[in-house]
Amino acid sequence: MNRRGEEKQERLRKAAVVKLKYQLLTGGYDDGFKQIFAGVLADLDLAEDEVDRYLERHRKEIENICRKG
Repeated sequence: MNRRGEEKQERLRKAAVVKLKYQLLTGGYDDGFKQIFAGVLADLDLAEDEVDRYLERHRKEIENICRKG
């Protein structure tokens, strides 16, 4: 667990939602998003490649979350 007491899978899910939601809204990732997302990753103690792998494995679930909210 990280300093917030969250399991890694939960942190990965949160980061994947942020990344996919932005992509669905804008069609890509601009420099502003990349800077902010780097901070999100640091706060969650994750690497972007971990989030990308999680997103590949759980894309349908994450898409459903993004479309609901």
